[in-house]
Amino acid sequence: MSKKILIAGASGLLGSKILNNLDYVANEIILLARTKIDCDERIIQIQTDFENLQDIDTQAIDDVYIAIGTKLSLSELLYIKKSKRDDFKKVDFEYVKNIASFGKRCGAKSLSFISAIGANNRSLNTYLNVKGSIENRIIKMNFNKTIFARPSHLLGKRKGEAFNIAIYIFEIVTNFTGLFLFGPFKKFRNIDAAKVANAVVDSMDNQQNGLKVLEYKDFK
Repeated sequence: MSKKILIAGASGLLGSKILNNLDYVANEIILLARTKIDCDERIIQIQTDFENLQDIDTQAIDDVYIAIGTKLSLSELLYIKKSKRDDFKKVDFEYVKNIASFGKRCGAKSLSFISAIGANNRSLNTYLNVKGSIENRIIKMNFNKTIFARPSHLLGKRKGEAFNIAIYIFEIVTNFTGLFLFGPFKKFRNIDAAKVANAVVDSMDNQQNGLKVLEYKDFK
């Protein structure tokens, strides 16, 4: 069945993997982004700052994929300085909310959002608190199908990103220590971004409605 699919964040690691998993021959795909990317000419691209989506003409949409977020250092995942928190919340809460609202206005029935493991609006950690807060806001929008993907650290080559020795060492260490995480702690293992993207697209394509949270065990 042909669909009209909206993706925000197709230039990023996970967003690009999601785009690669979609059949752009059978479906009409629309990208929302600050800058255009190099992709098949059949894919429609709309440039936006994500602040004034109400100015974009409404068009019929079936599915919405949201894979945007602030790029943070490893230390900032634990503590975001007060001077940077407003900018972080602007992207990871306000922009995500704007995209979801735009999708709803366009008649979308299904929405997926790339969140984070441990997302909780009651968390004292700014990163996890904001992720949990936007999840709650999206739930209140009452899409027929809502999917939250909550991966831990994502593995994969990020286009245009320079080699980072700190991340390289972090991944070597955590890939090894992750082998010893079992039971409820297994969800904190590093995960290949391609597996997350594949699970999200599969979940959006199935017939089951309602809320579904995807974690490590679902990323195959």
